[in-house]
Amino acid sequence: MQVFFPASLEIQEELLKAGFKVPYDKESKARTPVPVVSSFSGGRVIRKERVLKAGKFENDGRYCILPEEKAWVEMLVNEKGFVMFKILPGEYHLEDLGFTSVPPRLWSTWAAFSLKFESIESITEALQEHASEKPKGIYLASRGTGREIEVYGYKGRKSKNLGIPVFGYSLGMKGLTLAEEYFREKAEENGVNPEVLRYLKLGLRKRKETRAGLKVGIVWKEGRPVRVNLRLSTTAPKIRITGIYGELTGKSRGELSSSSEWYFTVHANDLYWTLMEVSSAFGNR
Repeated sequence: MQVFFPASLEIQEELLKAGFKVPYDKESKARTPVPVVSSFSGGRVIRKERVLKAGKFENDGRYCILPEEKAWVEMLVNEKGFVMFKILPGEYHLEDLGFTSVPPRLWSTWAAFSLKFESIESITEALQEHASEKPKGIYLASRGTGREIEVYGYKGRKSKNLGIPVFGYSLGMKGLTLAEEYFREKAEENGVNPEVLRYLKLGLRKRKETRAGLKVGIVWKEGRPVRVNLRLSTTAPKIRITGIYGELTGKSRGELSSSSEWYFTVHANDLYWTLMEVSSAFGNR
């Protein structure tokens, strides 16, 4: 699990208005990067300076060795044929990815969740009774990362950067203990009254006009499927904010929210047929 909250200009603006220097202040040298919330089932080794906040970890001076972390995904299907994925971030850490070349506000994808490939059978079985005729316009694309290749599906030729339609979502940092501790520390560093923290909206939910989609993909490694990827993307509308050093323009991630719920919703038929398509890309089905 990785949720790139730095990709949200909405959250950056909320923090800037409250007096935080995001992402850094040249004069005071105060650094206040918006955290990426990450959880890795196999653990992770990252540079010490990139860890903003974590629970238990080992530190050799240059690197932090993070133990196995756990986040859960629950799938709920209603009678109208919509699927809600509820995310429960149990064990996680906060990262600063230190973007230097491509600002995250230019990205489409800003939240990613991985499931074990073995879960695809139970997912498709649960969806099958809600599936109907195969929808037109499901296409496949791929991208390689070394020895791995991800084949993902999308609906409509112009939706390659989106995936299948997303009808609602909510993701945020409220209720995350590490995030609350992090922003309390940064409030002191930035000279911000900590009482302000209770009024901040550090979550995002879909607006009616937000163009959102879910890339549904399967990652293949050395010819074998190893995991299912779900990537939440938004591409429109464009927004502008005033940053510390000038105007910033980027893709809207939704409207600010103080909700602590984590979920996204798609249509069962879209998800079912997209999974069937991507899983048959290399003759797996």
